[in-house]
Amino acid sequence: MGSSKEVLVTGETDGGIQAVKAARNQSLWREINERIRTVAETSGNVEFLCECADLECTKTIHLSTADYERIRNSPTRFPIALGHDLPEFETVVEASDGYAVVEKNGRAGEVAARMDPRSRSDEVPPNA
Repeated sequence: MGSSKEVLVTGETDGGIQAVKAARNQSLWREINERIRTVAETSGNVEFLCECADLECTKTIHLSTADYERIRNSPTRFPIALGHDLPEFETVVEASDGYAVVEKNGRAGEVAARMDPRSRSDEVPPNA
């Protein structure tokens, strides 16, 4: 990811507190992009925010609303700028011009799925 501003990485790869923080950060970007998608449903290509784990990231990525919807079919997948992945907690499952798609693994995936604005119950367990 090039920068380690708000994302601290430990040796834990299956889901320590850093994995949970990364998933929560990405879920915040996802909520913003959901609102962008709603406003821009009639546009072809839309400028979405990078949904990486870095809360200070200001990169944008160009996606069609159809591509965004395809990625969003999975609550554990996030569109991010190239090079913004955290291999400790996620796997790049697709790469395209200007963006990649990552899938959260382990505990980070569980938290991301629970925080998905399309399916969550607004309740995240206190230990998450």
